[in-house]
Amino acid sequence: MAKKLQREFRGRKLTPAEIDRDEEVRRKVKAEFPAARPDAPKTPHGLSDALKQAIRDSQESEYQIAQQAGVSQIVISRFLSGERDIRMATADKLAGTLGLKLGIET
Repeated sequence: MAKKLQREFRGRKLTPAEIDRDEEVRRKVKAEFPAARPDAPKTPHGLSDALKQAIRDSQESEYQIAQQAGVSQIVISRFLSGERDIRMATADKLAGTLGLKLGIET
């Protein structure tokens, strides 16, 4: 039978000993359970990079591109800043607006 865990909340400032204990527990957990998606180096010429470069190289503003593609300008802004990724449907709209086509490198 699995042990039921209960989240603990502290309504006071932690003592140095408690802080040290918590850090040790976190270190052990990270060592035992590595990140599900380790930070892999990004492909320098991936689809996202190509789309970002096309947006930056465009003569039109982010706002104009957004209007033509039918997407929110904030979506483009967050995508360019790396704050958010975009859905494939959004990438399709942007690529169509920018005149880009997906091809296979040989």
